[in-house]
Amino acid sequence: MTTFRTQHTNYGLQRLNAARLGGPSVALAFIAFGDGAGKAIDPDDFDPQATGLVRECYRAPINQVYQDPGNPLMYYAEAVIPATAGGFVIREMSIVDADGGTIALANTPDSYQPLPEEGAIGDGIYRMAFAVANAGNVIVQIDPTSVVASRQWVINYSNAAVILPGGTTGQTLRKASNANGDVVWGDPSEVNVLVNTVEERQSLAEAQRAVILAVATTVGLAVYIDGQRISRGPAVDEWMPDDNDPTKLMLGQPYPGARLIAAQNEPAGNIGNPLESSANLGDVPDKGAARSNLGVYSRDETRQMAPAGMIGTFAGSNAPNGWLKANGAQVAKDAYPALYAAIGDTYTPAGQAPGAGAFFLPDLRGMFPRFLDDGRGQDPGRSIGSNQGDQLAAHYHDGKTHAAGDHAHDSSFGEGNKYTSAAPYGMSQHRPGNRNAGSSGGIDFDNYAWQTSTDGQHTHTFVTSAAGGYETRPKNVALLACIKF
Repeated sequence: MTTFRTQHTNYGLQRLNAARLGGPSVALAFIAFGDGAGKAIDPDDFDPQATGLVRECYRAPINQVYQDPGNPLMYYAEAVIPATAGGFVIREMSIVDADGGTIALANTPDSYQPLPEEGAIGDGIYRMAFAVANAGNVIVQIDPTSVVASRQWVINYSNAAVILPGGTTGQTLRKASNANGDVVWGDPSEVNVLVNTVEERQSLAEAQRAVILAVATTVGLAVYIDGQRISRGPAVDEWMPDDNDPTKLMLGQPYPGARLIAAQNEPAGNIGNPLESSANLGDVPDKGAARSNLGVYSRDETRQMAPAGMIGTFAGSNAPNGWLKANGAQVAKDAYPALYAAIGDTYTPAGQAPGAGAFFLPDLRGMFPRFLDDGRGQDPGRSIGSNQGDQLAAHYHDGKTHAAGDHAHDSSFGEGNKYTSAAPYGMSQHRPGNRNAGSSGGIDFDNYAWQTSTDGQHTHTFVTSAAGGYETRPKNVALLACIKF
């Protein structure tokens, strides 16, 4: 069922039919406005014999009548309620001819016309649709002193050639000074245009989706509902401009009692799908493509390149952002959940237990890292995070004793317990002790020879001198070990 519609009265149909058959044309003169005696009007309750509204609150001369671009037999009558009139709710309208007869009735959404003291700052422009069988049978009786040019009339009938004659091809109009009307045609490259934003505010009634703009148009329009901008589009939470009427838009859904702001010439209204600063890039349609175009990584991609639990070394004495010193401290699991998921309780020192809700960081201070054997057999039996003491592999040293230098052994001549040189018996030319050398052999004190002393079989020992410090280490530099969280 249609919620809002226009319906001709019997009087109106008779007048239009008589005009079609050659009778006098119907002269439209006024639009009457009423409040339905405080109640909404049901179009099914329209009385075809009605001679007026349920309760008329204001009557205004017709400002203009214009044809629907999409339907040559459909017309719109327009009237203006000045800012000085008001204090009533508009729920019904009627078109009145010059003889005072009611041609057609219409029900409308509740629309309050405020009084000046209530904040009314402009005239209200209202339109009512009606159908005719022959447009030539309708004339409009207009008081030229009360005509107001609506934005719709200006858009339909005004153009630059009429308002601003002159100039040549390619030129644009610009201000020559700040004086009103002081304009000149000039080259576009020399023109600076400053356009102010035009705002229009309306209160939305129950079930209202269609919005007729009185000040702005849908060209370059941004629409806000209770301060939140809704996008232009066919979705239920968006809005669409009317194809033929630039002063009309259709909301995707009703917003009962909400405040609508139509902001024309706002930067957000002149670009497709603009980004809202309050969304902090959350409204970028394809975030992956945007990052690719900018050459940046996402948070997850960045964490993959430096995942929690990664060990890094730094030349400074403080851990950078996103890192903790690998100093064996206890930290809270809730504060560093990704790091705890990576290392768990692996680095809890033997004989200790972490505090409630805490875990230990690895303590790498003063340590060299050694990569996990992981089945190779070079350093078997090790588990991740285990410590290993220092050690020297078994090895040998070459060495020699000091040289004794020149020296002599004592010697004697004769026999006895000393070694006797192999001199032929009877060959000695010496006669010590008045003894002659023996001639028949044997030890009979008659065979003498030179002989030296001996120490027998023995060994010498030597000790190397002590060298080095309290540990085995290569040349190194001290750096700060940190862990990524």
